[in-house]
Amino acid sequence: MVMFFMLLLNTRVNSQNFTLNKANSSITVSGTSNLHDWDVISNNFSGKLQINDITTGQLENLEVYVTSESLKSGKNAMDKKTYKALKTDDYKTIKFKMVEVKSNKKIDDSTFEIKIIGNMTICGVTKLIPIDFIINKKGNVMNATGSGAMKMTDFNVEPPTALLGAITTGDDLIIKFNANFKK
Repeated sequence: MVMFFMLLLNTRVNSQNFTLNKANSSITVSGTSNLHDWDVISNNFSGKLQINDITTGQLENLEVYVTSESLKSGKNAMDKKTYKALKTDDYKTIKFKMVEVKSNKKIDDSTFEIKIIGNMTICGVTKLIPIDFIINKKGNVMNATGSGAMKMTDFNVEPPTALLGAITTGDDLIIKFNANFKK
């Protein structure tokens, strides 16, 4: 019993928590339309990362929260269409919470290739999506870069249109991120 308690205590001591530093981080959502490809970028999000064993990159938890109206294209009309499609009056936040680590590959002593699945919640709809990323430890900072794919309609989001339907948006999205988590 004492050995079990010591093992449990040792695991908790080795666990390290990191908080997202949004000043040096970004999330980009990329899509297509019948006119041109497009991006919306957010620098206003929060999150946390918990690593159980820094030497193996054993990920325990990852959560990210994006303010829906922080997604910006640089074009006011497109932003308004995006917010309407995301129903931002009712759903202020897009959420991602890791559910399971599918694989963890050590590249070197400070770099790991990780594949996870997690619950993404958009417009009140939650779906499991896969996310692949590289995590790199530099001092007290964990940098995560990666991407995941999804469809708007999976979250009951109607792809926006413009000019009475003459411009239509594709259903497929790619989410790319570069996130720095500080200890």
